Amino acid sequence: MAKKPRRKCANQSCREWFHPVRDGQVVCCYECATAVAKAQTAKNRAEALRAERKRQREEEKAGRQRRREKRVALKTKTQWKNEAQTAFNRYVRLRDAGKPCVSCGRLPAQKYGGTMDCGHYRTRGAAGHLAFNLHNTAAQCVQCNRDRAGAQKAFEQGLIQRIGPEKVEALNNNNAGRKFDIPYLQRIKSIFTRKARALEKRRARQQEAA
Repeated sequence: MAKKPRRKCANQSCREWFHPVRDGQVVCCYECATAVAKAQTAKNRAEALRAERKRQREEEKAGRQRRREKRVALKTKTQWKNEAQTAFNRYVRLRDAGKPCVSCGRLPAQKYGGTMDCGHYRTRGAAGHLAFNLHNTAAQCVQCNRDRAGAQKAFEQGLIQRIGPEKVEALNNNNAGRKFDIPYLQRIKSIFTRKARALEKRRARQQEAA
């Protein structure tokens, strides 16, 4: 019988050339066969462990998703409105960062808790339909926004300088009541969260380039 072609031993610690004596033989001796079998067992065990860990991660992810969906489903309209307003207000503060207070013209030194609010020219209490109107809002120092009842007359003058008298007049004449449903509030939160992140990233790149 003719010898079978030479091949290298499959045992990575050996790799000697040998002539197989039977079909499918991949190792040169019993010791190498044992070593290859142990290596394959260890490999199979590691693959099984990786598969189990992946399954656990996927289950945990699915569980978090279910809990998140449950929390979302249980949120009230008031909660969605508060979250939407928070996202909107944060964007306005970022948009106007570095600008002085629209009412008094001061730019207070930054301190813990913040020194600038998102001020509403026509207040949310009096004109709730303008709560998410960008023309109706500007960065306003905490003192003017909270302690001086919004300093509305000075706010109006500052807003005229920023956006022009025509747009301020349009705000004054905008009395079309509107009720915000949950899907709208969800969109507002999503839109202004994304806009705030994009603005932060753009400014970070500008600072790096400076």
